[in-house]
Amino acid sequence: MVATTRSSEVDAYVGRRLRARRTELGMSQEKLGNVLGVSFQQIQKYEAGTNRVSASRLWDITEALEVDVAYFFESIVRRASRPRKAKPRKRPTATKAKRTKPRKRRN
Repeated sequence: MVATTRSSEVDAYVGRRLRARRTELGMSQEKLGNVLGVSFQQIQKYEAGTNRVSASRLWDITEALEVDVAYFFESIVRRASRPRKAKPRKRPTATKAKRTKPRKRRN
C-alpha cells in the first residue's frame, strides 16, 4: 500500500509537533527513546515523518511529553469543509463467503 500525499503530510506534521514539544521540554532524542523503549534513530524517523507513529506509540509519547493526543493534530485543516463520512462495509455474499467444515462434537 502506497502512502498518499495527504497522509505523508500528516505524518510530517505530527513529527514536527513531536520535535517541538521534546525540545520545549529540553529532552534529547536519546532520553525520549529510552522512555519509550526505542532507539534515538527511531525518534529521528518519527520527527522527520519517515516512519509513522502508531496509535499506541503516540499514546506513550503523549504521556512522556505530558500533552494530550490532540496536541499533535492542532492546526491541521481538513480539505473538505464538512467531516468525512465513513464508508459502509460490503458484506460478502453467501456464494463468496468462506465455508468451513462443521465442528466435530466431543462426547
